[in-house]
Order: sequence, then structure tokens, then C-alpha cells
Amino acid sequence: MSGTLAALIPSAGGTLSNELRDHTERVIVRLRDPYFRVMLTQLTLKDWTEVLEEELLPLRERLVIAFQFLEDKALSSYLRRTTDRACTHGDIAGLIIAGLTHTGMDILQGYVDRTGDVQTAAVLAAHVSHAKFADARAERWVETYRDLLDVFKFFHHRVAFDIERGQILQDAVQNGDLAPFEWAPKQILIRCNYCSKPMNTLLDGVQKGRVSTGIFQYDALVLSTR
Repeated sequence: MSGTLAALIPSAGGTLSNELRDHTERVIVRLRDPYFRVMLTQLTLKDWTEVLEEELLPLRERLVIAFQFLEDKALSSYLRRTTDRACTHGDIAGLIIAGLTHTGMDILQGYVDRTGDVQTAAVLAAHVSHAKFADARAERWVETYRDLLDVFKFFHHRVAFDIERGQILQDAVQNGDLAPFEWAPKQILIRCNYCSKPMNTLLDGVQKGRVSTGIFQYDALVLSTR
């Protein structure tokens, strides 16, 4: 390895002989360390494109190389290809490029299909749906994760998750990213003691003294007035 580098580095600015190129290509195939491989590849081919296709390198390191050495057009093309590949293979590292967007949800869908890790998908999706945009898949992951916590009797963890998610939505409303809405229906029904007419609108979901909020269930409180 050291002999190959000693031969390549002085030739970094010139053209390699066919013998040296053939020898280097044979060495590259045998190397298991991806960093040695990309180093020899770049010294041999003088082209960062081949280096960026080395998938054993962490994506964040390949992105550093791409931003440093690629022209704008080539960089845009590389980012698109990498994002498409992340969607196809469910590579969650692709969120570095896509972010928590609709494309990011596509990446998460591939990740869940590949790993079954609904917890990671639910926690990430809770930061955007519905705070930034609505996505049926995100809601399904969240509800599945909540049901899973209930099955395992991790009620405190499920409540903590609901509280954090509610805080995200509240912040979105306060920042103007989300229109104000009723997160949980009203839970008090005021009824006249003489005519039994409700003083406020009867709420959907009030059945047999229970109120379902979609997150928790509470005992319905019925007040009488004279």
C-alpha cells in the first residue's frame, strides 16, 4: 500500500502509466477499508465522481466532498440521485438532504418497510404532521406507535409522547404555521334541570359518561342549573 501511494502521489499532476493504473485497480479491488479505496480511486482517476459512489462512506462525508469539489450542476444532479436512492432503499440518512418534507416522508416510508422501526418514524413525523403539513402515513405511524406503547403498558411514555406532540402543535399555532383548532373537544355539558335542554352544544363522542378526545378519555362532567 505504501509503495503504491509513493508511486501515485508524485504522479498526481500527470498521467499514470498503464502498468501503474492496472496495478492500482487490482489493489483497489482487494482493499476492504473504504477510505483507502477512495483515496486510491481519486489519485488514480482524478475524478471525485467515483469517490462519491462509495456507499460504505457515511453520507455526511460524501456530502462534504460533493459540496467542496463538484460544480453546481453536478452537485444538484448528485443530490437528486442520492435522494432518489434513499427513497428506494429506505436509507434514513437521506433525511440530511430531504429534511422532514414530503420527500422525507417517502424516505421514512421506505425505512419503515425495510426495518419495521415505527418508533423512529413516529417521533420524526410528529414534528411535521400536522404542524407543517398533513400526511396520512405520518398519522398512521403516530397512531401505531401510540397503540404499541399501550400494548406494552408503557402508559407514561405514551402520555409523555402525546404531551410533546401537543406542544409541537401549540407552537405551530402560535407561530402562525397552523390555523387554530380544537385539539381536544370540550368535556363539560351544562344542562337545565327543568327542561333538560343543554346550555351548550352536545359534543360528539359523549357516550355513557365518557368523552373521547382522540388522545385520552375523560369522565364527562354534567352540571345542572336551577
